[in-house]
Amino acid sequence: MVDGGSTDRTQEIACGRDCLLLRGGSLPGISRNYGAEWASGEWLLFLDADVRLPADALEVALDQMERRGLDSASTAFVPDRRDAAIRAHHRLSSEYFWLASKVGWCHSIGAFLLVRREHHNRIGGFDHTIRVAEDQDYVLRLNRIGRYAYLRQPEVEIATRRFDRQGTLTMSAKWVGIEAHRLVFGEIRSDRFRYFS
Repeated sequence: MVDGGSTDRTQEIACGRDCLLLRGGSLPGISRNYGAEWASGEWLLFLDADVRLPADALEVALDQMERRGLDSASTAFVPDRRDAAIRAHHRLSSEYFWLASKVGWCHSIGAFLLVRREHHNRIGGFDHTIRVAEDQDYVLRLNRIGRYAYLRQPEVEIATRRFDRQGTLTMSAKWVGIEAHRLVFGEIRSDRFRYFS
């Protein structure tokens, strides 16, 4: 497990369960690549710290991947809040990710990314020069060398803490701005969206 500077009981709990705990970098891509270097096995599963998975999430994802001959996949997401506006926003975003991926503009969520190790290695892992949406760039590159899909199941629950702090309108505008920037100008290598601040 790679810890990116948590201030809760993450380190204590991980150490109490005999996890290998690594210190992460300042951005998700750096931490994910570092974790992949230490991991063993044919498959790599990248998760965010604040994600909740259904008990059978891995089984469901791997079953679909095997049936469809996939080399990498991400999956649908729902928010951890019952607020109607946030739930609608996340549902719409998840459906957009699925549709965009179907037509080749692959999308993912960093909260659940499952990939063959050899494919991760072949593309050189995550591009750690990208400030935000490095997971989107990652799956675009994975799709060029193998078969990627955005799955409808399992649905993973993601935290809405940024929406709580910055507001639904502000965060929605950031998500749209990030997507527009990527479509028009390419990947984001500056801190203009202040996503992790």
